[in-house]
Amino acid sequence: MTRKWSIVSIECEGKLLCEMSNTSVKRPVFVELSPGRHELTFRVIRAKRSRNTVFHEEVSLREGDVFLALCEPIQPDVFYRKSPTEDTWRIGVLDPHSYGRSARPAGGDG
Repeated sequence: MTRKWSIVSIECEGKLLCEMSNTSVKRPVFVELSPGRHELTFRVIRAKRSRNTVFHEEVSLREGDVFLALCEPIQPDVFYRKSPTEDTWRIGVLDPHSYGRSARPAGGDG
């Protein structure tokens, strides 16, 4: 691995749900979570510890909700486009009964 690698992961109350690196997916991308509130940890780990990022978010899910989390980590020296200057996460909850509407914020009760 080079000094530019990163590992993106999501944990739910200490349990690893998904982990992805430049080369592999270590856990399933789709994980079933029960309805209710969940404390999630979003993390990007790098070879250089000072560049790691982490934040916590409480997510409220109803029966049938789909939680989405997308991460675009800093990618230095990419030639095809400008890399973000900080790790960018987009998180939200889709309600299958409101097809065609936008997602509600992950922490909201909607």
